[in-house]
Amino acid sequence: MTNTIFKKLISTTMTCAVLFSFTGCANGQDANKELEIKEINMEVLQEMIADKETFTLMVERDNCPFCNSMNTYLEETKADHKGQYNVYRLDTTDYELYREAEGDMTLISSTEEGKQFLSIFPYFLYTPSIYKIEEGLPVDVGIGYDEANYTISNWNVDSTINWEQARPIDVWTYLAQE
Repeated sequence: MTNTIFKKLISTTMTCAVLFSFTGCANGQDANKELEIKEINMEVLQEMIADKETFTLMVERDNCPFCNSMNTYLEETKADHKGQYNVYRLDTTDYELYREAEGDMTLISSTEEGKQFLSIFPYFLYTPSIYKIEEGLPVDVGIGYDEANYTISNWNVDSTINWEQARPIDVWTYLAQE
């Protein structure tokens, strides 16, 4: 009888050990996941902000050489930078964002989506821009892309960027920040 109890104890211990190892592996997979950027539109962005979500937003446009260069770098190096990322991409190509007068440091738009975008990000001026959104509020931004150093220029969201005072930060370091 003691032998039967001992066998059940060993069996239960082994089962728990196996289940624990699977659980550990499942949790570890998220930390070893490669960057995946999800495409969204203005409607989805507004829902995420209304739902007070926390995420990273990459703002880009077609024919932006800095966007293309940064995306190529991210794609080529994502296997070396595994982790948990919550990154979305918004293409603003069709938002007709422009300066009303030469030298203006803010943009305007003639499209509804562009106006909605600028109501959330009033100091947006350059692509790429990578916004950190916490509980539905933009709190930080990385602007531009320096392909020689793989950096973006870190700035606050409360004013147009001052390139002389902005802090360069590695694009992967910025994406990994929570």
